[in-house]
Amino acid sequence: MKYYGLPLQPMQESGAFLLRAMQNEEMPRLDLLVRESVQNALDAGREGAPDTPVQVDFNLRESSTESIASIFGEGINLSALYDRYADKATMLEIRDSLTEGLTGPLTFGSVENDAPHGNLLKLVFEIGRTRRDNAAGGSWGLGKTCYFRMGAGLVIYYSRIRSGEGFEERLVASMVEDETRTDRLQQASRTGIAWWGAEEELRPVTSSEQIHLVLKKLGIEPFRGDVTGTSILIPFLRGDLIPAFDKENGPRPWWYQNYESYIRIALQRWFCARVDNPAFTGGPYLAARVNGQAVYQRQMLPVFRATQSLYNRAASEDVPSNDYFSQQGVQPENIIRKHIFLRNEFLDGGSAGLVIAALLTAEQLGMGAPHNNPSPGLCVFGRLENAAPYRPIVTFMRKPGMSICWDDSTESRGWAGGFSGSPDGLYMIALFVPQPDKLLLPSDQRGHACSAQYLEGYLRSCERADHAAWVDISGMRVVEKIRTACGKTLRDFGLRPPANAVVRPSIRMARNLADLLLPARGFGSDGRGGKAAPLARRLDTEGGPRRGSLPAPALEIHDVTYVADGLSIGWTLFWGSEEQGSPREIFVEVDSESGPISADAWEESGLGRFPFHLSEGSLAVPGQGKAMLGGTVTEELTNKLRIYANYSEQSPSLKGHLMMRVANPAGKTLRPIFGVRVSKEAGVDCE
Repeated sequence: MKYYGLPLQPMQESGAFLLRAMQNEEMPRLDLLVRESVQNALDAGREGAPDTPVQVDFNLRESSTESIASIFGEGINLSALYDRYADKATMLEIRDSLTEGLTGPLTFGSVENDAPHGNLLKLVFEIGRTRRDNAAGGSWGLGKTCYFRMGAGLVIYYSRIRSGEGFEERLVASMVEDETRTDRLQQASRTGIAWWGAEEELRPVTSSEQIHLVLKKLGIEPFRGDVTGTSILIPFLRGDLIPAFDKENGPRPWWYQNYESYIRIALQRWFCARVDNPAFTGGPYLAARVNGQAVYQRQMLPVFRATQSLYNRAASEDVPSNDYFSQQGVQPENIIRKHIFLRNEFLDGGSAGLVIAALLTAEQLGMGAPHNNPSPGLCVFGRLENAAPYRPIVTFMRKPGMSICWDDSTESRGWAGGFSGSPDGLYMIALFVPQPDKLLLPSDQRGHACSAQYLEGYLRSCERADHAAWVDISGMRVVEKIRTACGKTLRDFGLRPPANAVVRPSIRMARNLADLLLPARGFGSDGRGGKAAPLARRLDTEGGPRRGSLPAPALEIHDVTYVADGLSIGWTLFWGSEEQGSPREIFVEVDSESGPISADAWEESGLGRFPFHLSEGSLAVPGQGKAMLGGTVTEELTNKLRIYANYSEQSPSLKGHLMMRVANPAGKTLRPIFGVRVSKEAGVDCE
């Protein structure tokens, strides 16, 4: 094949620029590759055949350096090539079939006026040209640059298309490398960009005989019969594409062991709504294989099976017979399906889309024996949560069915609206699917003052080159409004009281106020769980055990009331037999993943002002003793309430009240915990 190096000329892109064009160093490269290659294949799906899937195969095989050098030796420094890859290397083939292939003109000279350029020119020869239809996955035309980052920069394109009454095959290769590297393979190139094609001019080879000869050297099977599609070959695959795994999360999950297993999970992570799902409504569903092994819906990790069920329930109110939630016995009250309405955004009003969510137990996610599946957070983010409450997991997608991103933020502006997890250990999995055909009101900020724009098109324009987020166009708030409405819906769903709970209006008002001003979890038991505290079940405050039967003092928190900047708490103190003559000390600390943080430890760590302090404290029956903040009634900003008892009349338990205030804004995002211990302060006269 003949080498065509791209000369340096005005306004010319360089290889170094294209390799950085995606501007995404956070997402693992294999994930970027799976997202881009599968989406390209889905965009090329045959129109008018919704019941026929798009088949995508990922095949990994060894290829010899000698065979590749014999085909693409012209223009490459062979000495540098053999220095890097002395004998052989891994080649990745991404092969889609039941698609239209790389259609369109072979050269730019064949494009007439504003006629479509076709898939071939867009993928192989152009940069930055996008598809015009709203339902397409790409919106910048830069996603294909990720191919060149996976190996030495060489990418080979083979395709078979329908041409008239027959078929036509096409083969072309391209290389993009950093032209500033001293060990570059194209020593004579000033741009780092080149193609290999036909002898006559810069265009693909179309001779089937010549193409099959090249494919045989590469170990690739040609398309046969009436099959059309595209095969993208990436030789010299890098060996560092699997992301590092933090050892603090425990042993590496099994899919981090090799490329084959990682790609199988990446397909589920980004296309779980479309993989092996005939109920998918945005186009043909996806049939995927890795080294010949199909990815079936029934074999996907539970969090991705759950997400597919969420999508199917968004697409239709009729629950499919093989629905994952039905199989796992998820109760209807643990699933929500709700429309998201926006004000002053659509021509005819109505819904912007559907948010669907489910609260699932660890058993329903197959985390126990015999399945022992990993947690949702580990499957999606590669991070392990060791204890409840677990972060909510939310994803969103357009019509193509690719998850734009996964969000587990507990911030108030996140997709879950600040919901920080169910205290009873349930996992929330949620999905937002927009209504693609909703017409937005014309707007100068949107650049369409004279014409309406569909919501699908607007969201597509809000995606950056890597399609990893929706970011509103300057001056617009459509995405922000959707995210806010979804967040409120999911927060209310996650914090709903149990069905058997009776909530008085005054308590309900206090909780609503607390949801706005304080974290939604971690302030003791306020009755939402419908369960009594373990201590209350063990000890009877009226006819309880003798004080000698409980060695250490113990504290029970009850009657929690939220106020504007803190908590009003009723408590019961069980005195215990340890050092009966010494006072008891109720204290507040900050909860953390590594354990409680005391006020002294907080100060020693240089964290500034301790976030909580006790402002009031009293006994329910004053004659039983005295309650003093920090030992004196004048001490301010204390985190201690000392209890001095009248020993001659003391009962096994004392009841009282305290007021905890949030001392600084940071305290609104932290969790206070209360404890009791024997105080080292001397007793006082309680008469």
